[in-house]
Order: sequence, then structure tokens, then C-alpha cells
Amino acid sequence: MNYPIQFISTKTPVWSELPVAKVSHFPWKTSEYRPVTIAQLAYTKEELFVRLESYEKEIRAIYEKLNDPVHTDSCMEFFFNPNPSQDDRYFNFEMNPIGTLHIGIGSNRKDRRHIDEVDPQIFQIQTSVTKENIKDYKGPSWVLEYKIPFEWIQKYYGEIDFQSGHCMKGNFYKCGDKTFHPHFGSWNKIENSKPDFHRPDFFGDLLYM
Repeated sequence: MNYPIQFISTKTPVWSELPVAKVSHFPWKTSEYRPVTIAQLAYTKEELFVRLESYEKEIRAIYEKLNDPVHTDSCMEFFFNPNPSQDDRYFNFEMNPIGTLHIGIGSNRKDRRHIDEVDPQIFQIQTSVTKENIKDYKGPSWVLEYKIPFEWIQKYYGEIDFQSGHCMKGNFYKCGDKTFHPHFGSWNKIENSKPDFHRPDFFGDLLYM
């Protein structure tokens, strides 16, 4: 599958006008729970915008510290390789409903490390739920929005020309390992006998338009 990343000239994307990627593959029979989840991307000359939304009636958000295991909470994730023609490593951005970030870099599940040196404020994470009001959550959905500065990406990958024609590789995920209804879904289909999101061989194309 491929997703066209639209260039925007404004400081804030008008998400209603941008393409949607739907997390629609739930190949592992862990549960019949398959929450509708969508992802969107956009970019300027300086940064990549990310928006994720999941329609759930009940959510869990226990973890609050950087690189806590947020995949066990209600979680939406964005894995991507910014420069696949030159490097086989990829980032994993994982967040729960209150915006707690788990982030790493590496070429596969075993060969990677947590990025503990980052200040999450650099991504300007915005959430529709906070730890103060999560007990009052009644849906219909929860939303994550954040920005990834190209300058920050290039600290790990070197110079990359983020402009029309560039292609990244990546996938969007929805999970919740310890929620009331454990579930594992992806945008680009993963063919594996058990849930495993660290499969860059099943990443789709993310095309800069």
C-alpha cells in the first residue's frame, strides 16, 4: 500500500482535506475487537505532521514516563524509515491516549535501542485526552497529533531531501496488549503467525507529493 503525504503551506494542517490511511488489518485472532483507527500525514519544509485517531468506547492509559511500555495501554503507533534507500533502520513512535511516548531506533526488533535522550516536547504532542480527564472519557474517539522536525530526524540519518518525489517506508498500528479487549491492527498487512509490528519487510510506501 502507499500513502501520499501532501505538502502544506500553512502552519496547521486542515486534516479534513487530507488523505486517510485506515488501520484495517487485524490478522491475528486475539479478539473480535477491531476499533476503527485512521492515520494522516502532511509536511512543510521543516517538519512532518502526524495525526492518529481511534474510535473506542473504553480506553486505558496507565503509563506517564518516556519509554514506558505504552503498547500495553490503548495505543496508536507510527513506525517509519525516513530514508530506506540508504539506511535499514526505522523509528517507532508509540503513544497512549495521554500522549506518553515510547520511541526507539534500529533495523529490527532485536537490533534497536530506546531513544532516551530526546525531550518529547520537541514533537509538540497534542491529545484529546489528558490524565486529568481520562476518567470522564466517553468517546467516541481519542486523537493524537504531533510534529517531527526534519532537523531532528537528520541527527540520526544524515542529510535527507524531504521534498516531492522522496519515498519513506512505514506502517501505522493500533494495539492494546493489556486492555479489556487485546487487539493488534495495522495499515499495511503483516503476514506472520503471531502479532509483531517490528516487521519493516511489510512497511508500505509513504510518498512525498
